[in-house]
Amino acid sequence: MAGEKMLADIRERLHKKSIHEVRLIARAVGVHSPTDGKKDFIIDKIMAIAACKEEPSPRSARGAPPKSNDFDELLVGDINECIRCIKATRAGADDYGTPQTGVSDSTERPCSGLLDRDARYFYIRINGCLAGKGDVYVADTVIRRFGLRTGDKIEGICHPAASGAALYGITSVNGFAPEAFARREFCELTPIYPQTRILLSSHGQDINARMADMFAPLAFGQRAVISVPSNLSKIPFVKRVAASPSFDTQTKAVIFLIGGYPEEVTDIRRSAPSADVFSTSLSATAEENAKAAELVTQYCKRLAECGKNAVLIVCGLSALAGNAMEILSSAINAEEGGSLTVVALVNAVGEYGSQNSAELLHAANMRLIITQNNAVDVVQSFTLGREYLQQESEIAAADKLRKTAAEENNISQIFQNTASNAEIVKTIKNGR
Repeated sequence: MAGEKMLADIRERLHKKSIHEVRLIARAVGVHSPTDGKKDFIIDKIMAIAACKEEPSPRSARGAPPKSNDFDELLVGDINECIRCIKATRAGADDYGTPQTGVSDSTERPCSGLLDRDARYFYIRINGCLAGKGDVYVADTVIRRFGLRTGDKIEGICHPAASGAALYGITSVNGFAPEAFARREFCELTPIYPQTRILLSSHGQDINARMADMFAPLAFGQRAVISVPSNLSKIPFVKRVAASPSFDTQTKAVIFLIGGYPEEVTDIRRSAPSADVFSTSLSATAEENAKAAELVTQYCKRLAECGKNAVLIVCGLSALAGNAMEILSSAINAEEGGSLTVVALVNAVGEYGSQNSAELLHAANMRLIITQNNAVDVVQSFTLGREYLQQESEIAAADKLRKTAAEENNISQIFQNTASNAEIVKTIKNGR
């Protein structure tokens, strides 16, 4: 049981303390007459309080104030967290141990969500990426034991209580067994040029996807921005990226719709069942949108730390003001393994709601511009570092087609008359 593990950890740490340190801790947690008795006796008294078998004594019964308050505040904090956790996990009991009717002592249920924290405590956000009534409390001792970080996706078991559910046990962290995964800090990862492509086209009929692959290839670890006029829906582009044939078991598509229409959220969930889909409502405040975006970005960073390829597809990023650039710049292709790709879909520059579109396009190393008639602008669309992604023959073909487009504007017809990009490259290479 989680409570037993916490208590065992506290007892072990107490035994490593001197008698003087144990007495200071005993007084801090509320042991009656903390200077009376030997070390083991005082530890037993502390553990009785930690296990909620005894209530802390009032300060007047704790003896004279010590000459020093230099006690282990971290250990005292863990004892207090243990008390709170045990009280919360007693199904049918409130924070003060008062029994509630109608709840079984053995009641427990699975829980899953992103780890977040408020001003004081950690919680698993059950219903998306904002605080809600179903959130599950996580004790600090659990955070430290498993090295958990904000944004981790936790799956586990929780106990309900009148004061709110509390985490009882962890089954996985970001898809790994909690004791079996190791990771680096995101800030310690070494960024290198993107080198592995994310193909958008899987057949010859999706002309825009093929043109994107040719003129603005997408890759793991990129800062990608797709500019779409407001008269066109961005959802088809979200679906196309999420359905990339390049995704494997080490890739996780994470879709975040800022102020998304409810029907769009449903559509995305059904069309991309393997993706993690998050959204904020039309009525969400700017502060709520920013907080949700931060948590979703942290989740993607946690995946990259574990060596996975996280692809964050954000619709409406330009609405986040200063936060938008921070999210886009979090993209990385890590030399140590793993990546975080950010694909931001924004309104065209100059349109309503495009406050940050120009800045985002300037910072991107992959830019895909969609025109008013739903076609790829092959002159304005490009990828920096394409020499790491495309063969010389494909680069040469793209450059020749781009020059042709600037002069004749008949590029889409070339793609419609061929079955694949490889056919176009071969034709141009052979001088036809």
